This record gives sequence, C-alpha cells and structure tokens, in this order.
Amino acid sequence: MARTKGSKNKSTGRRFKQYEGRYHDDRHLRLTKNMLDDPAFKKLLSSAKVLYLYMKMWACGQDTIKYAASMAKDFMSSKTFIKARNELVDKGFIDWPNRHRSQDKGEVAEYEFSSRWSKQPFTGFKANLRE
Repeated sequence: MARTKGSKNKSTGRRFKQYEGRYHDDRHLRLTKNMLDDPAFKKLLSSAKVLYLYMKMWACGQDTIKYAASMAKDFMSSKTFIKARNELVDKGFIDWPNRHRSQDKGEVAEYEFSSRWSKQPFTGFKANLRE
C-alpha cells in the first residue's frame, strides 16, 4: 500500500487496517507465532501476557527498557503487576539485572527481554524477588 501524504510510518509506508486500531499510523509490537504457540507462553497468567505486551509496546523494538509499576496502573493493580512481572522473570521472558539496586534505592527498574523461555527444556527458576 502506498504511503499517504503525512504518514508517520515512513520506514514501511504501511498503514493499519481499520479493524487493527483507531489510528492508521499507531504504535505496534512484534510477536512471533512460535512464541504464541510455545507452551511456556500459553502457561503464563493472563496478567503476565498483558504486561509483556505493554512492555513490548513501550520498548519500541529495544531490548532493554525502563518500566515502572506505575506505568501499569491503568490496566492492573500494583499487586498484580508484581505477580505478573515475577512470573515473566521466573519463566524466562524478561530479565531484571538491576533488581537489587532498583528495589533498594527506589529507582525505576530496567528490564531486558530474554530468550530463556525458548531454551528447551526450560524448567524455569524462582528468582527470589522481593515485592
């Protein structure tokens, strides 16, 4: 599809279809069918899946993001955020390398998207995360 004058998505010139959202040039995120079909992803809590999608959207293609619990307040409680975030870490979808520093000093947490979930067989681990 040809790019229209004033289109913000200049890299591809593609516009979203009306059923994909209200705005033709809106933000989007990238997920593979492989991930969606993987048992590790299917077993995630619904809240963890939603949080992962919002984190991916916020990242705009970057591998590392800063994401505060307050950024999720419009779609989940802080308690649900903590549970969902911990599951994403435990199941290998995100890493939280500055965990101790951000918790101790009240800094915004920095997360990295991880491929640990795709390692077969991945048994997970308990990250011993504080609330």
